[in-house]
Amino acid sequence: MNEDNRTQPCCGGTGDGSAPAPVSRRDLLRRSAIVGGGVLAGGLLVPGTALAAPSIYNPFSAYPITGTWQDHLNRGSLGGIDFAMAVGTPLPACGAGTIQNTPYNGTGGHTVTIYHSEGYRSQYLHLSQFRLANGTAVAAGTVVGWSGGAAGADGAGNSTGPHVHWHMIDPNGVRINPLTYAPGPSTSSEGRILQEIAQAGGYTGPVDGVPGVNTWKGVQTVVRGYGYTGPIDGVPGTNTYAALQRLAQKGGYAGPVDGALGPNSWKGIQTVLRGFGYSGPIDGVPGANTYAALQRLAKLGGYTGPIDGALGPNTWKGVQTVLRGFGYTGPVDGVAGVNTYAGLQRMARLGGYAGPIDGVPGPNTWAGLARLI
Repeated sequence: MNEDNRTQPCCGGTGDGSAPAPVSRRDLLRRSAIVGGGVLAGGLLVPGTALAAPSIYNPFSAYPITGTWQDHLNRGSLGGIDFAMAVGTPLPACGAGTIQNTPYNGTGGHTVTIYHSEGYRSQYLHLSQFRLANGTAVAAGTVVGWSGGAAGADGAGNSTGPHVHWHMIDPNGVRINPLTYAPGPSTSSEGRILQEIAQAGGYTGPVDGVPGVNTWKGVQTVVRGYGYTGPIDGVPGTNTYAALQRLAQKGGYAGPVDGALGPNSWKGIQTVLRGFGYSGPIDGVPGANTYAALQRLAKLGGYTGPIDGALGPNTWKGVQTVLRGFGYTGPVDGVAGVNTYAGLQRMARLGGYAGPIDGVPGPNTWAGLARLI
């Protein structure tokens, strides 16, 4: 979805899909692992021991919010978040659980419910199509259906434009704001942090605090790295230079990845470094300004030295860390998930973050990332 396309019509009304009655289902999942100890009660398999609240992430952070929680409350809805996206967009599960599909669920239209641990549920409304059978166990990130919402389309309910409506329901049956459990970029400052990181991965869009698919592709490229697997020793060699050539490909370099940096390689690198303060010519001849911008890039890898254009071992250690990546091995698809966030948390450790690598970023994660920018 184009990041400039941020105004899509959203749903109205007061229903937005009431919670359907439970159905028979298999063991609930927590953190992508099957939870044992369930007992049968009235034909339902429910957890037999107390568990922590489910681990939830925001699978829609790449899409603009066109209806906030408060917007829904203001018009008499029980609450929800609307994310604008084209009809047919895959909808990943926000957390582990089991699936129940409810066709034509009142104003909510086609609705999929994910039953999590401890009695929590998540619901996606206005689907164009379901993907999985009732009772299917899913891990976080598993696609459970496809978005819809076009006015008058099958399964759209009362929606007036393409989007997905997402809300959670607590064990007491009360609808709750899912962003309470999915602390991705919820402020413009956090969005700008992501976009500045994304510039190292080829993102050339605006730094406006509203991350979209292109932002996330850049972020995923950074946390995935560029194939560098050598030591972080501050001594650049063929592997480091080859990784820089892969980085240069984000700036238009189309030559071989052979570890021999020539003018075309440097032109690509200079283009990428535009996002890090380089304002000189794209001439393929690196100088102090190019190296200073490379030092700003190295800050993402933990470099804390001066921005003086004189590359030393500490600068190269930072560059090598960026090129190595931070453990992300998933696709560069622009859809942020647990693996993407886990990569950001590993990056945040360079800024002092000491919390868990669980793919669920909170204030400490964002504070660590902010110190790198």
